[in-house]
Amino acid sequence: MAKFQDEAVFSCELQIIRARNIEFESTGSLFVRCYMSAGNNKRVRFQSREVSSSNMAWNQSFSLSCFGTKESMTNMLLEGTVIFELRLRSEISFFGRTGKSQLMGKAEVPWKTVYESSTLDIEKWIVMNSKKSLVDGVKPPAVEIGMKVGGALPAMPKATKQNKSCGDKCECKSCVNCELFALDAALELF
Repeated sequence: MAKFQDEAVFSCELQIIRARNIEFESTGSLFVRCYMSAGNNKRVRFQSREVSSSNMAWNQSFSLSCFGTKESMTNMLLEGTVIFELRLRSEISFFGRTGKSQLMGKAEVPWKTVYESSTLDIEKWIVMNSKKSLVDGVKPPAVEIGMKVGGALPAMPKATKQNKSCGDKCECKSCVNCELFALDAALELF
């Protein structure tokens, strides 16, 4: 019975809304690939549908149910991140197969920003790190995203909230060794 009292369940949602500042050298379609930590050096990958370069709007969301110990869930919310990659797939296909995609930009958003917000959600434009943005006069690509958490969230420890990162003095030990979550991913289209 004590085992179940230590377990935590919460839900999270990622939303890919639209993109801007995209310059194309070739024709193709855009999509966003997301990576989310799943503990034990594993990660879960999500991918939006592909949209044309003339309509850079997705309005697509991914809903997840996360299960684990209260400690592992707290660590994920305080230290975990979501990596967003904006990618371009060329329209050229060989023998009916689509080609590899090209990375146009990448950004990382910590769950902590969502967990510490008063409404437990954020919606914002994230500016992508891009090779092309290093050229003078070219604005870096940006993607508007939303992130939300809900459900039976673990309480944020006061001591951990004050520390910017768990270091060698961390007593939780599950920062490195967390048994983080089983994901039940369901794709929802608006």
